[in-house]
Amino acid sequence: MTRPGQRTVVLGSVLAAAVVELMPGRPAVLVALAGLWLVLGAPAWLCRRIATRIVSTREAQWLLGLGFAVLAAMAAALIVNTVLPWFGVSRPLTTGSLAVAQTLTAGALAFLDRRLTGASPPVRGPRWMPVRDVAPVAVLGVLALVVAVAGAIRLNNGFTGATSLVALFLIAALLGLLAVRARRYGDGVIAFGILCAATALLLLTSLRGWYITGHDIQREFLLFQLTSAKGYWDISGYPDAYNACLSITLLPASLAQLTALPGAAIFKAVLPMLFAAAPVAVYRTTRNLTGKRISLLAAICFLAFPTFFTDMPFLGRQEIAFLLLGCAVLALSDRTAPRRARRIAFTVLLAGIVLSHYSTTYVLIGVLVLGKLASGVVRVVPPLRRRLAERAPKESADFVVWPMIGIAVLCSALWTGPVTGTWQQLRHTAAATARDLFHPDQVQRGSSDTAYSIFSSARVSPQQRLRDYADSTRARAGGEPPMALHAAAAQVAPADALPLTAAGSALNQLGVDVPRVNGLLRTLCADGLQVLLLVGLAGTLIATATVFRPTHDLFVLAAGGLGVLAAEIALPQLSVDYGLLRTFQQGLFGFAPFIAMGSVWALSWLRQWRMPAATAVSLLLFLDLTGALPRLFGGYPAQLQLDNAGQYYDIYYAHPQERAALAWLEQHTAAHRIQSDRYTLSRLQTLIDGRPGDDIYPTLVQPGSFVLLGYPAVRKDEVTVFYQGDLVTYRYPLRFLDATKNKVYSSNGTSVYR
Repeated sequence: MTRPGQRTVVLGSVLAAAVVELMPGRPAVLVALAGLWLVLGAPAWLCRRIATRIVSTREAQWLLGLGFAVLAAMAAALIVNTVLPWFGVSRPLTTGSLAVAQTLTAGALAFLDRRLTGASPPVRGPRWMPVRDVAPVAVLGVLALVVAVAGAIRLNNGFTGATSLVALFLIAALLGLLAVRARRYGDGVIAFGILCAATALLLLTSLRGWYITGHDIQREFLLFQLTSAKGYWDISGYPDAYNACLSITLLPASLAQLTALPGAAIFKAVLPMLFAAAPVAVYRTTRNLTGKRISLLAAICFLAFPTFFTDMPFLGRQEIAFLLLGCAVLALSDRTAPRRARRIAFTVLLAGIVLSHYSTTYVLIGVLVLGKLASGVVRVVPPLRRRLAERAPKESADFVVWPMIGIAVLCSALWTGPVTGTWQQLRHTAAATARDLFHPDQVQRGSSDTAYSIFSSARVSPQQRLRDYADSTRARAGGEPPMALHAAAAQVAPADALPLTAAGSALNQLGVDVPRVNGLLRTLCADGLQVLLLVGLAGTLIATATVFRPTHDLFVLAAGGLGVLAAEIALPQLSVDYGLLRTFQQGLFGFAPFIAMGSVWALSWLRQWRMPAATAVSLLLFLDLTGALPRLFGGYPAQLQLDNAGQYYDIYYAHPQERAALAWLEQHTAAHRIQSDRYTLSRLQTLIDGRPGDDIYPTLVQPGSFVLLGYPAVRKDEVTVFYQGDLVTYRYPLRFLDATKNKVYSSNGTSVYR
């Protein structure tokens, strides 16, 4: 009897999953599995088959399969949302319509697979990796995942961060095991280990808090709730650039409907787990150019950069955009696959990034344009042209051509213009940037993130930033009202630092200034990454070794990324609107291979020990930047993933007392104005009707308004503002409120004045 084809089995399982979705009285576990298979599993398998025509390695094929599956899910939901209302369906985003849409999507992908790859092979047993190789990686990886989840839960329950600290060392041990046995392990085993490490690291942060915790994720979750409650995505109901990101509206809405998972679980677990594939894409991209160990160093570099685990778990739309970007760079770097197919895949993924996140799109377009210009320079300078011919004689033309960039620009213009009408943010950035260019005397101070650049001399103190902010509030208030006389009492709050541990105290007794050493190490890490990047790029041009042979296109992509970073440093408004550190994290898709190779070249004087030394340095970098080493010794600001303290905990962690106070306000304030600081309102915005005042600096407090003081203001007398790309924490002058208003509500962590 002939075995059924794999494609037939997958389509049969899709139909079975759709039946489960439409059945009454379905078990929750079965619904979750069926929904995940419909949205991600089956499309990823079918797209993986299609990806065999685009990339040459199995890991890259699975990564592209996952990226295309996510894009297909967004496209299917968009089509349902657009077409069904034409037939009078007011709530198109229901379980039934989405299940049918995903089934049809699977059928379309199967048809495309048939046209591109021919007959499907018969069903066979799974291809297992060698047990002796995968067993230790799997045990250590699963252990790191379990301990990471347990560490976040223990912190949420008020316990210490010791378990989370153990998780970080387990992740480092897993990465060390991969490095030590890199020659023995296959690429699939190493990719699996990186995936486990990335997932554990992200969950340490994303699972913090019993509610939605973080910065942008608060508004992202609010927009998801609006879409899910209406059963319809309507940009006109909330004309905001966030609402134009299908990665946080239609994608999670589809997942919620078809899996019956809570929305919070999707944002806190599912989206970070999808993003965990991005470091694997970095590994596979570098692996297309060089050996396993250097490729692993590149992945560790991507993981260790602080934005990866401190901010990305709170940026669902950028997580999905970065997943698609990682897939696009994979297609760019695989020289063995047909160029035409890779160009088509790259362009399709660019369109997916447009649907996922606006600023990732703008930065990427800037990188591609500057990269093309850099490519022109390389090709007209004789020494560089000769080096290119020696390294890659077959690359007579650039992979990225102007029509591809034009398609990306056109898609972005159409999506943010006629389709969603959310181009105001780009217009504001362009106008402010033009002002900086043509009126340098009016340039505002940029984000202090630029201070991390070795090319920047800008150092704006918190005191100066607070003075600038105070001046701006007086302008907003339209003068100098009597209440503003008390604003002079507001002073910058000193940065909180953890007390020295026993180990830190022992070092202190030996004459080691632990806080100073911690700060110095963090600065050295930031400077070191930039220096290694420059070493890697320069070495690529002058070195004769064949161990690292990057494509011309990856080199100019990295050069374009450097150009965008330079523009953000030179033009303050860009650093404020897009964030230098987030741009660097995006740039690491191209930078990481050169940083990894730069570390090896920088240690070449150690000869045969250079690779072990580079690995040891990368793991120490990982432990320092993730907060593990500073947590062992103390004397450093607390990190959200390790402590119930620190700046991120104060401004992003929602407390039950705050929710209770807001419920009281909703019952007793009627039409009265409510004022609170930006971050207290941000933590509670999913519970608030309307848009209350998001500032309580004394200059701006209005007579007769209710003033809500959140947990940090009551417990620590501190309020944080976001101004010109920076967080500024200051001591709030409570005596001002005591003198001008009455306290009408108080609990263990919140107060309300009237």
